[in-house]
Amino acid sequence: MPELPEVETVRRDLNRLLPGMVIGQVQGLFPGSVKGIGFKKFSETIQGAKIVKVSRRAKYLLILLDSGLTLIIHLKMTGVLQRQQKDDPLPRSARIIFYFEDGTRLVFSDQRKFGSIKLTSEPNELPEIKKLGTEPLESKFTPAVLQQRLAGRKGPVKTVLLDQTVLAGLGNIYVLEALHRAGIAPQRSTDTLKNDQIKKLHSAVTRTLKEAIAARGSSVDTYRDGQGKSGWFQVKHRVYDREGQSCKKCGHTIVKEMFRGRGTYWCPKCQR
Repeated sequence: MPELPEVETVRRDLNRLLPGMVIGQVQGLFPGSVKGIGFKKFSETIQGAKIVKVSRRAKYLLILLDSGLTLIIHLKMTGVLQRQQKDDPLPRSARIIFYFEDGTRLVFSDQRKFGSIKLTSEPNELPEIKKLGTEPLESKFTPAVLQQRLAGRKGPVKTVLLDQTVLAGLGNIYVLEALHRAGIAPQRSTDTLKNDQIKKLHSAVTRTLKEAIAARGSSVDTYRDGQGKSGWFQVKHRVYDREGQSCKKCGHTIVKEMFRGRGTYWCPKCQR
């Protein structure tokens, strides 16, 4: 599933390419990707609207239109959102296509059809947006804020960090990568973390996300950026999908465990 670094990479690409584009026809190869409104009304409502900017909240892309409406797009597990030239071949799993007046198009592809597109005038009032926690790349995200967000929680630290009401945008890959960099075992109870460990975790989270964005995300499955290209942060993974390989920090063997239904990669030697 695309996580914060992948969604932020797509946002940056599209925010460079889309503002000023006027939406013409909207084609629904799988109309079910549009939620909360019938596809016919959806397409009629946004036809002729101009794109103002593309922003992000957690794993959601927000495309602001000059009509005051906002497209809220969640890529879920296999969603891809990319701008194409008119002669480019359509992706096999193309679901919704936005055609622009200059002949280019924005294609929402989704192999497993779990992704969603919504149209709203009040994005911050949507329940799924309203409940989101702190953005880990904002300046207000400090070690003290992380300590506050973790206070009173006794579950495994991996599970807590995956909770979108705690921190917004983290997923399995980057939680595991950050925990390895911080030297904290995924199964460790959150209430046992000391102040210095929370500071290390804060640093590890922000550093890992920034490095991943610089590498344009991790293409471990279907992820592609806003131009249809792969990211390369997967070559810098320290634990994720490295079962049986040597830890890049201590040389011990990376193990994989199924933990609460999710594949969990970690180093038993340097993560405590």
